[in-house]
Amino acid sequence: MVVNPDFLEKTRQTLAKRAGQVCSNPGCRKLTSGPHSEEDKSVNLGEAAHIRAARQNQARYDPNMTDEDRRHISNGIWLCRECARKIDLDEAKYTVELLIGWKNSHEKWIKEGKPTDAGREVIVKDGGTGSIVSNEGPGIGIDIHHRGKGPAERIVVEGEGVGEIITNTGSGIGKRIVSTGGDTASESHIIVNRPVNFAAGMISKLLMKNCDNCGRTVSFSKVIQGFAGDEEPKINVRCPYCGSINVI
Repeated sequence: MVVNPDFLEKTRQTLAKRAGQVCSNPGCRKLTSGPHSEEDKSVNLGEAAHIRAARQNQARYDPNMTDEDRRHISNGIWLCRECARKIDLDEAKYTVELLIGWKNSHEKWIKEGKPTDAGREVIVKDGGTGSIVSNEGPGIGIDIHHRGKGPAERIVVEGEGVGEIITNTGSGIGKRIVSTGGDTASESHIIVNRPVNFAAGMISKLLMKNCDNCGRTVSFSKVIQGFAGDEEPKINVRCPYCGSINVI
């Protein structure tokens, strides 16, 4: 008997419900359903995508699978239409293992409850630095007060990059966070979807070094929140005595 490798409608509906009608890509998580202008209709922006392709010459095709296996729910992942197209355009990047990881972690996220909104959120995808805070005087570089539900701040790095770097060379404070809503002050999330040499939620260093210009001993404080990459990022800091730039 010939079996169609496409998902049955029941399978599509189950995948959508298990994903909470939210895209399973952790860097997207777009809502995939919503109201239509007509009261008795809804809009669907999601798609049941094949982890291993349904047919030859499609992304991640496995010739050892049967068509029954290809249309089984274990071979499906719920995505928004944009992400469903994206995973098929770059097979080397969006591997079977990565998509299975997305699916499992997303369903766990739905089951345990979506996180509440943060007072401040820094998101970095595929390189770069989200925020740099430098304090050179007696004050506070960045002062965060949050009284609502959810964490005061949430920093997310996907793939590689740096969430935030805080330096302090003065007598003050580089960063202060106050959360009075009962939740955590700060969260750091690292989503590693490619090989990297190093990943960390937080790196904190207090460096005593002689200024490269005037030679005086300076206390340099550096904190990195959220990092994934091949080597720890360096940053320019100013000597509080002569004003010259040092790299730490």
